[in-house]
Amino acid sequence: MNILTVFDSFEQFIPTIIFWASFTLSAGPFWITVMSSAKHTPISELFRHFLIYQLLGWFPIIMVIGAIVTTIGKLNEAIYTSLYFIGAAVIFYLAYKTYQSTISSKASFKFNWKAMIVLSWTNPKVWLTVPTGVLTANYTDNNSLNILIMFIVGIPLYYIGFFMWAYMGKFGAKIAKDKFNIFNALLLFIYGAYLLYEGVLAVKAA
Repeated sequence: MNILTVFDSFEQFIPTIIFWASFTLSAGPFWITVMSSAKHTPISELFRHFLIYQLLGWFPIIMVIGAIVTTIGKLNEAIYTSLYFIGAAVIFYLAYKTYQSTISSKASFKFNWKAMIVLSWTNPKVWLTVPTGVLTANYTDNNSLNILIMFIVGIPLYYIGFFMWAYMGKFGAKIAKDKFNIFNALLLFIYGAYLLYEGVLAVKAA
């Protein structure tokens, strides 16, 4: 199938657009951390790190998950289980740093591109939800091209999500002061506890 024909059929992209919209516009540990970081970091600087992360972190993980889904069909169960515990540890750390930022501005967590990559690669939400999006990426007969197109279709939504959460953090911090970051820290802690709980259940079920 010619790629020009693909872009002529907008209907094929509707499931992907809906998937990325729900993924980027719903609160998760990544976006909660963006909100918290925006309190102490200029949005322009945060966005620069976000762009680097998109190239070095987000694009590779999408391609890796896409390759696994299309060649193996599903991830190894042991990988899923380990991600629960690794992800919980990372998110508990973010919750701690977020809370610390309410005590001292010097303790604020700098959400640079390296931290973004670590959080995404250890976030079970990514590994558990992105494969469902990959399954809807049936634009051409070439699986690699399908995954690339899926990533490209999501780019506008990634940026909309970034600025939406960053400005919510910036203005929310001004309105609610330190209470906003305490709330974000609590959300991260609850999410980390949920991952830990799910990990324990997965081990028991194995």
